[in-house]
Amino acid sequence: MMNNNSSRGTGAEATHPDAQPGGPPLLNMNHYANKKSAAESMLDLALLMANASQLNAVIEQGPNISFYIPVVTLITISLCLQVTVGILLIFTENPFQQSSTELK
Repeated sequence: MMNNNSSRGTGAEATHPDAQPGGPPLLNMNHYANKKSAAESMLDLALLMANASQLNAVIEQGPNISFYIPVVTLITISLCLQVTVGILLIFTENPFQQSSTELK
């Protein structure tokens, strides 16, 4: 005999007003947006690390390779732009900004 003491189906979890009782849960857009933002941040960090690694490899090769100056210049510009955008995103994010759902 199974014991039904679990919190499943007891209303313990947050439900959407349009959700059907006993039906599948609707997509939580806030959860989706948070996961998407975290994934994008990880990809940005991976790109930053890859550019730093490429710059390190080019500098280790030395100036005797062809296109040394353009490659170092372009990778450096890319790194600077990535850091600048990251800093701007931090400072332009307003933690006190109310969303449209909070205003209602």
